[in-house]
Amino acid sequence: MSYSINEQETTINVFPKAVSDKAEIFTCIPTMIDRMRKLAKEYPSEVCIREEDSALFCTVPIGWVKVAPKRKCTLTEEQKAANAARLAAYREVKQT
Repeated sequence: MSYSINEQETTINVFPKAVSDKAEIFTCIPTMIDRMRKLAKEYPSEVCIREEDSALFCTVPIGWVKVAPKRKCTLTEEQKAANAARLAAYREVKQT
């Protein structure tokens, strides 16, 4: 079974347990590549990476793969105004 987040950027292949207990990840997104490299350093026995050009092929345990829908966030006008005010205050503090 193969799931794709974005065909041009990241593909995750999950195989039936009878075939393998690993998931394959292909990505060319720099932040995902950095994340996979860090995981490979932290868990060298569980993560296998192979790099080609500007892409990375990675094998991780199936238990690490999570599929979830996008969060739906509906803000009221008052919440949007409060967020805008908080952001403006933060930007003022950051500039000084």
